[in-house]
Amino acid sequence: MDRKSVISPPVITPSEVPAGAFMLAGGLAARGIEAPIHDLSLGFFRWLFLEHAPKAGFANCVPSLEYLISPGTEFYDPHKHRSVCGVLQSVLKSYKKKFPGWQLSLMDSVPPGIAHSTEELITLAKSGSTPFSEYFKLWLKRSRGTFDHGLISLAYLSQLPAAVEIAWLLEESGIRVTVGGSLASALKDTGSGIELLKSCFREIAMDDGRSLTGEDQPFLSKVEWPVFADRWKYFSSRPVIPFPLTTGCIWNKCLFCPDRDKPYMDVSIRNLKRILEGGPHNPVIHLIDSAIPVKAVEEMLPLFREKTSGFYGFARPQGEWLKSGLLKRMADSGCLMLQTGVESGSSGILQRFMKGFSPDTAEKVVTEISASGMRNYVYLLFGLPGETEKDRELTLGLVRRLKGKIDYMNLSVFNLPEKCELTDRAAEFGIMPGEYDSDAPVLRFYRPFQSVDGSDPRKEAREFIRDVFRSDPAVIPVLQSTPKWFRAGHMALMKKAPLL
Repeated sequence: MDRKSVISPPVITPSEVPAGAFMLAGGLAARGIEAPIHDLSLGFFRWLFLEHAPKAGFANCVPSLEYLISPGTEFYDPHKHRSVCGVLQSVLKSYKKKFPGWQLSLMDSVPPGIAHSTEELITLAKSGSTPFSEYFKLWLKRSRGTFDHGLISLAYLSQLPAAVEIAWLLEESGIRVTVGGSLASALKDTGSGIELLKSCFREIAMDDGRSLTGEDQPFLSKVEWPVFADRWKYFSSRPVIPFPLTTGCIWNKCLFCPDRDKPYMDVSIRNLKRILEGGPHNPVIHLIDSAIPVKAVEEMLPLFREKTSGFYGFARPQGEWLKSGLLKRMADSGCLMLQTGVESGSSGILQRFMKGFSPDTAEKVVTEISASGMRNYVYLLFGLPGETEKDRELTLGLVRRLKGKIDYMNLSVFNLPEKCELTDRAAEFGIMPGEYDSDAPVLRFYRPFQSVDGSDPRKEAREFIRDVFRSDPAVIPVLQSTPKWFRAGHMALMKKAPLL
């Protein structure tokens, strides 16, 4: 007998079901294989806030969670949301004092010692003294005998410490463990350290899930609503369902994209219909595409309008969004927010790195999104090779022109991927990839680099963001309104501030 279960380890923000685990369990369900989802990230936070915290004297956790699950209004109040998240973070801050060296938040988990050293992670797992150990033992006791084969879905490095521990506990209990997910695939294809990951787990599946079914067809060709081991509510005012319209990226030309070789495929609308038939009434759909394609969105609008209470996702700010009143039709069909990779206000930067749109087009798209009533979540990227003070000022100028039209903002400083076209062509762009100082064997996705001309665009970008950008009147209110915790999902469900 081989009773399977899909396991998602902490830490993933518990506002929606983890996408990898959901799609894996849904693909198995569509093939007649029942594999209930055990979301141990949600379970851990529920245990911490609803069981541990009250015993430790933190009485505000329960009303804080009640607000996140049922705010009493259609959208979250930003001030109230900030307050209740602060309560939860204060509990985490107190809890992690019991575990010296650990960094723990609603979005991340970093163990003490050398970051992502698998040797140290194995030692920690076997010690039984991590922030997750007490909860894991309770979960294992409750779940014992319900499955024989645990499929650990691993998407982020923030999950790795807990994944190593839960795999060791399961195998000690005689349960077979297979680890898979986007983290393993990315390490194999674009990162460094897949052999180290193999030292943590006996079985690692590198494919899209089809090795579990014996079929040759793409795993996401068939998906339906999966089974959940526990009927817990996520910390969100509406049920949020992750779903991809495509795999891969429809653009697939950016020079620093590490996933250029990832195959592109349209995911059938039938799959979303089947998921909606089995899932909760009128959910919000989180489109998890690298960049949602115009054609697929247009095809989906009637379904979104009829069967959901909203949707949101990431879009490249290209001119196609401005045609045929599409953004207004999306808003009328329930689109709550678009996340746009504006990245830079410098046309030179965007052209150099093959972004495929201009700052003027991006400005028009963001303006039209705002005019339609949707929320704007804008991504900006600083510190690219060759970036100058003028390039950074052009980005600030773009934000100034968009004052009052950007609801949320994500500021990032460029990291050079271990493997991408830019890394391969480093000399053409005036950079020299380096190595990190640590000799310890660790998992890595990025490399340090130096500029041939002696400049340090990453350092200069950090100083610009700190000393100039963050203090600009056009930027201050956007950063103040951008939640620190429960990012994209709750931003789409936040009360939209009036335009200035």
